[in-house]
Amino acid sequence: MSNLKLIIEREYTTRVKKKSFLLLTILVPLIFVGFMFSVMYFSLEETKQVKVLVVDPGQWCGTDIFQENSETAPAQFFFFEQYIGEVKTFVEHEKFKDYDVMINLNEKVPANRMVPIFYKKNLSLKTKEYIQNRIEARIREYFALKKTRLTLAEYNMIQLPFDFKFKDAHNPQGEDLTTENAMVGFGFSILTFFFIFFYSNQVMRGVIEEKTNRVVEVIISSVRPFQLMMGKIIGIGLVGLTQFLIWVLISGAGLLVLRAFVFQDVVDPSNWDAEAMDSQIMVTEGLQGINKTIAFIYGFPWLGFIATFLVYFVGGFLIYSSLFAMIGAMVDSETDTQQLILPVTLPLLLGYMVAAMMISNPESHLGTVFSLIPLTSPVVIVIKAAVGSAGPLLLTCSIILLILTFLGTTWMAAKIYRTGILMYGKKASWKEVIKWLRYK
Repeated sequence: MSNLKLIIEREYTTRVKKKSFLLLTILVPLIFVGFMFSVMYFSLEETKQVKVLVVDPGQWCGTDIFQENSETAPAQFFFFEQYIGEVKTFVEHEKFKDYDVMINLNEKVPANRMVPIFYKKNLSLKTKEYIQNRIEARIREYFALKKTRLTLAEYNMIQLPFDFKFKDAHNPQGEDLTTENAMVGFGFSILTFFFIFFYSNQVMRGVIEEKTNRVVEVIISSVRPFQLMMGKIIGIGLVGLTQFLIWVLISGAGLLVLRAFVFQDVVDPSNWDAEAMDSQIMVTEGLQGINKTIAFIYGFPWLGFIATFLVYFVGGFLIYSSLFAMIGAMVDSETDTQQLILPVTLPLLLGYMVAAMMISNPESHLGTVFSLIPLTSPVVIVIKAAVGSAGPLLLTCSIILLILTFLGTTWMAAKIYRTGILMYGKKASWKEVIKWLRYK
């Protein structure tokens, strides 16, 4: 047991002390937090107010468009009831120098359904939507009232959109966040795929390096091959686990700091933007959507989800690292591993593809089946865990199968490792490998 501990410590410390490990471990969460800050900041940043000149010789708007009194409104509208012949006139004439945008409501608008809008400087998406919503609403009002006997209030009632909300019958008060949760799960599927493949590769390279340098001949004289293999697997696995936990801690702390000191009120529903218009309600979805996204990030049940992720990450890593250690023992150089790696990693790739399809249908039977298959469950089941469809029975069966598969692959890898670690000069054939499995 003491030898196993020494091997684990050696594998762990030699990798953790590397500059590349420290740099990657610290930089990745800082980049993530910086990205989140940039998204939040630029999304919530106030847009410069522009002056919009509505050229309306037909008086379709009747010099009347709902306008916010707030100085923070993206645009303010002004009316000009004469034709402006050329856009050049709007750009160069002294009379129009104070206006940033011109909307030309000419006689062709009803026929071709196109409203030309000319700007002197590029507009933000929020400003474009703000202008479009108000002009479109006013034009529709004009033609509806002109050709029907509806009152303005009746017309506005017809124009109000229907809000379809999908709710869980078991939790009718909650929101339907299935897609958002599935996206979080898929992000962790990618992370699982990356960690398992990357660190399993390190196990294989470590085995090949020790074989090539003949260091293993010295080590094997005092340590059993099984201890050497398990020490390498556990040590490198702890490196990956350490890196992930540091990422979680730094990212979590960064997001908490952003919430506490930068965006204190951003998740307060009372601050969400829903503006009432004079005869109709037009909900500006931009800021509200951003606030809901941030509220979702802070409201997601991270603790239970990450616990599930860690269980499957550890189980998946132990399975694949034992298989990669077996490959390392079978070959004499890294160039010989290419043909052997492909069949081993195919289940992992298949699991990734199923996980991608589950974003649109997390409850699919295919997802349930692949959540039970040990070679794919670490990548697939995190999506089910994220959306809350991984029940106790599914998790229990999946974890039991994961453990049994790990025991099986470890036994097989130990048999091959014991003989192959001392083989030099050639790549073992499958016939030889089968013989190794029969040795007692």
